[in-house]
Amino acid sequence: MTFLKAGLIKRHIDENIYEEKYIMRLLEANELENVVKLQNYVYSQLPNKQVLYMDSYQEMLDDMKSGAKIIGVYNEQNNLIAYRYIGFPGENDKNLGNDISLPKQEFNKVVHLETTVVHPEYRGNSLQSLTLQQVVPLVKAIGYKHLLCTVSPQNFYSLFNVMRNGLKIKALKRKYGTEADGKDGLWRFILHRDIDVTAFQNPIKLFSTHLSNIEEQKKLIDESYVGFWLFKDSKMLSYVKFDEYAAAL
Repeated sequence: MTFLKAGLIKRHIDENIYEEKYIMRLLEANELENVVKLQNYVYSQLPNKQVLYMDSYQEMLDDMKSGAKIIGVYNEQNNLIAYRYIGFPGENDKNLGNDISLPKQEFNKVVHLETTVVHPEYRGNSLQSLTLQQVVPLVKAIGYKHLLCTVSPQNFYSLFNVMRNGLKIKALKRKYGTEADGKDGLWRFILHRDIDVTAFQNPIKLFSTHLSNIEEQKKLIDESYVGFWLFKDSKMLSYVKFDEYAAAL
């Protein structure tokens, strides 16, 4: 068992708020049933089912055998209340590096931020951010540097949390479809962060658009703009174009 963090957390039950202790640690493969149980419960509570891609028990088990990790958050009753699932796709065709034209030689340094699930009673505690902050030193220590993930344009809070932790929108595509051309897939932003890069340089153009404007964002991305920041109140996304040097970072 690898311990990562501990602290206090707020639990919301009806109109009441309770303070509890929590611990964060890496999960073992024999705890996957609890992960699936939490995922299924959270999915059942979602009004919009498109915002969460469901991972199967077997998919996660196979992935863990190949090195994937799951960061779990437990309350003081030792119940799993949140988790973050991360994978290492290597040169697999599913590597999101393909979606952002990452050089092939970098594929073995890619980390997929697969799924983050939080029990409804514990939302509002920034658990997505807290678990993501644990990912960076964890993967950097074993030689990885590219964080990549997909987020639904309809999942505002997940997108906001991911972007405020340094990931930038590099692509907008349909994913997880069953047809060969992918047209039956779900719209997903593909976000990226190189954890070795500490600053962007030389912005040359700036454009803002509403989160819901898919077509305008696709056009901006095709013109080499990067989704740089999401404003919480207005739900406006700032897209920035950098010079050739910075765009390569």
